[in-house]
Amino acid sequence: MAGTEEEKREKALAEVKMYQANDWDLKEETPEYFLLTRERKANGWLVFLGLIFYIIPGIVYYAVVKSTPEKKKIIK
Repeated sequence: MAGTEEEKREKALAEVKMYQANDWDLKEETPEYFLLTRERKANGWLVFLGLIFYIIPGIVYYAVVKSTPEKKKIIK
């Protein structure tokens, strides 16, 4: 039975190495599992979409609001 446990570990370790090749880090190994972690990175497309849908409309709105003069009417 010790051979099968070693075979299971080797099979799982092969999968761990595949994940490690894709920027995953081995944080912990127990008899039951391997614990892998990875830092999330901002995707370039998310930054680009943020510029298009949030920042650029905000700049346009600011330019339109600043270009129109404010008026105030005081009634006598």
